Amino acid sequence: MTPEISRQDFLRGALGLATVTALGACRDGSPSAPAGSATAGPTTTAGPPDWSGLADSLDGHVILPADPEFGSAKGIFNTRFAESTPAAVVAVGSASDVSKAVAFAAAHAVKVAPRSGGHSYVGASATSGAMVVDLRGLPRTVDYDDSSGLVTVAAAVDLDTVQSTLNEHSRSIPTGSCPSVGVAGLTLGGGLGADARQYGLTCDSLVSATVVVPGGDTVTASSGEHDDLLWALRGGGGGCGVVTSFTFRTFATVDRDVVTLVFPESAAAQVIHGWHAWLGTAQREIWGMLNLTSGPGPELQCTIVLAAPARTGGQAASALAASIDTAPLSTRTQTLGHLDFVHYFEGGSDATRPRAFVAGSDLIAEMTSAAADSIVAAMSAWPKDAGAATAVIESLDGAITDTAPDATAFPWRGQAACVQWYTEPPSPPAIESATGWLRDAHQAVQANSVGGYVNYVEAGMPAARYFERNLDRLNTVRSHYDPSGLIYSALGAQ
Repeated sequence: MTPEISRQDFLRGALGLATVTALGACRDGSPSAPAGSATAGPTTTAGPPDWSGLADSLDGHVILPADPEFGSAKGIFNTRFAESTPAAVVAVGSASDVSKAVAFAAAHAVKVAPRSGGHSYVGASATSGAMVVDLRGLPRTVDYDDSSGLVTVAAAVDLDTVQSTLNEHSRSIPTGSCPSVGVAGLTLGGGLGADARQYGLTCDSLVSATVVVPGGDTVTASSGEHDDLLWALRGGGGGCGVVTSFTFRTFATVDRDVVTLVFPESAAAQVIHGWHAWLGTAQREIWGMLNLTSGPGPELQCTIVLAAPARTGGQAASALAASIDTAPLSTRTQTLGHLDFVHYFEGGSDATRPRAFVAGSDLIAEMTSAAADSIVAAMSAWPKDAGAATAVIESLDGAITDTAPDATAFPWRGQAACVQWYTEPPSPPAIESATGWLRDAHQAVQANSVGGYVNYVEAGMPAARYFERNLDRLNTVRSHYDPSGLIYSALGAQ
């Protein structure tokens, strides 16, 4: 069995980096916060909420700012937002608790910030002034039905638990890499990962969901009932209610080869362009991710990670190198069983450690030579004395394109690739510098970018940047289920 490695070891060894960056460090988080704010804003109440009365009615408990455990209760993955002050954290203990909490919030005009994994890039699930509904106290069920091949997963179950449980049945669903991300945030934003070329996004496997809508009622969203809500939940970023469970289609697991190829800095743009062109012609069982890292050393690190059917990785690597017309500096191939494959990309226990990070994304319409050059230019502009930053590039081809752009809320079905910009600044001044670099990176690729991926949501960005032509319909669905805007969301009417 391949040993679990720490994320830092994975990046230093397999990718040749010196910081925690290559896979976006738990990159798929819930975007459930307004894209321009980390504060819910004032509430209009007839009087102060009776938090003790709510607490008495719950199986779980209510944690207020004066309580000694409040700091840990409101803690989130991105520590940049550690100073946020929710009105309360409602740690639910049952599905009925969720209904009671949402009804209470509606009665007192208090915004609701759902939390599953707590990985929002803008700290959404600890929003100041909102009532955090922490779903992690719900039973962490992963119920697989062998007769249908469907699995029903509680909203706050982390990806490692989902994959480990399904592996007992030799089944899986498409997910991202971070082990501690909650399935809710990943699914509601889309869900990119190493199975996307063959099976699509996480949200593409979503069959139905159980949702507590504002007012406290519980509904099922499926193709047969509340199909408009299901449409919005499939990549729309949340905002229509609090989802308590998801039901997905599954697929059979197989062994896979993982191939890591390192290329010279001088060929970076050529490698990006050639990799994307080749991948578009490869069989869908092959997936690839390109990482371009700047700092702390003087050279730009250019690495491709391929996943291919077992014992075909060497052949795929040779075909890729021939297509790029550049020989890699090094190539490493290993064959892994499914769960070892999952754990390899999780990166070990360090991946779950909270951290401060600055990140964002661009959707590249067409991966032309000019687009590749612009990505390299953005990374070359990183101040190398500030540590390291990475561009993680993932293709949007294969099974992702089988779904029409308007068939789900996730609109990016005909674009070339998603670029995630990511860095972990060590201090407040470094955060300011990193934020400036991110702004400049967007500017560098502006001519080739058509938007962003909502699971990498950024403060100050308009919702249209993440949903393109689907935004009007998304706002209509949200207005239907949440006319008063109770659910705190990055993706409300704009």
